[in-house]
Amino acid sequence: MKRMIHLVLMLLCFAVASAQVHKKVMTMKFTIDGQVFNVNTNDDSLVTQIASMCPLSLEFIRSGNHEYYSRLPKKVDESNSTKTTKAHVGELMYFGGWNCLSLLFADADVAPYQLVKIGEFDSEMVSLLKKSCNSVKVKIDIE
Repeated sequence: MKRMIHLVLMLLCFAVASAQVHKKVMTMKFTIDGQVFNVNTNDDSLVTQIASMCPLSLEFIRSGNHEYYSRLPKKVDESNSTKTTKAHVGELMYFGGWNCLSLLFADADVAPYQLVKIGEFDSEMVSLLKKSCNSVKVKIDIE
């Protein structure tokens, strides 16, 4: 009986580890002012829908002292995605109310609005966004 339980536990551990290894995570390439940045995305159906629109050329508009946002050309379904009101520096977010992507260069509490975290980008991209003007042109593609 102990051997059977041990075997079942080993199989369960293998199944969990295998599922994590095979989790499909996509990298998006964002080109801003000729510089290419990688955005590591979450494993989410929302990401897959956005990726299907790529390549994209979007103009992101600065909003306040925390983000640049741009509307997507097609509506996406965010109903199965986890939402939050807390946005953090270096995050790529989606806001369904305006069907837009948001690039965060500072932390923000956006309550009562709800965002979906799509992925993360590095501090070099954050620095570029912080010193950019009222808008930035961004090319988005899948790596």
